[in-house]
Amino acid sequence: MPNRSLCLVALIVLVMAVSGCMVTKSAYDQKEEEANLLAKTASDLERKNKEMTARSERLQAENDELKKQLAAKDDQLRLKSEEIARQDAKQAAMVHEVDRMKAQQAKSGGGDIKESPAGKPAGLKSIRLKVLSGEGKIDSAKRMAKRLTTMGYRVETVGMAESSDYPANTVYFAAKHKKEARALASKLGKETIVKPLTWKSVFSLIVVTGG
Repeated sequence: MPNRSLCLVALIVLVMAVSGCMVTKSAYDQKEEEANLLAKTASDLERKNKEMTARSERLQAENDELKKQLAAKDDQLRLKSEEIARQDAKQAAMVHEVDRMKAQQAKSGGGDIKESPAGKPAGLKSIRLKVLSGEGKIDSAKRMAKRLTTMGYRVETVGMAESSDYPANTVYFAAKHKKEARALASKLGKETIVKPLTWKSVFSLIVVTGG
């Protein structure tokens, strides 16, 4: 009887030991799985962090490039604005000069030349006349020469003026030919400018196209 009890106790102890080993192994496996999961999670987080860093750097580079382009556009706009301002100032100066000349011409008054029975002013062909283009194209001078010929004038030569920015048709006159210049200007239109010649010339009148 005592031997049987002893065997039963030994069996119980063995069962408890085996159960303890199984529990210990199960807890170890669980801890290992948790560690692997944590390691995987950490790896995923690190990968995502690298991706976000790379994306942030790419966005920063794109932003820097956009800033450079915007700065270049601002410079172009500034230069264009300055150019427009210069052109406006130049145009305003030209308009002011034309208005001043018109006022001076209106204040001085004009004269008329008697006409012949044929309907054309007498003595026009005796006026030595030259036509220049002040617009940069010879065609305007040719058209003016044809127009003057129709009026009864004799155009001796056609050419190009030194400047190509005349604001209006201009009639230059030599000494003692102011009256003829005014008469011609009145026929060409009220915006025609009359000026004395400031240089020596064989011509009585020099017409420069402009406008």
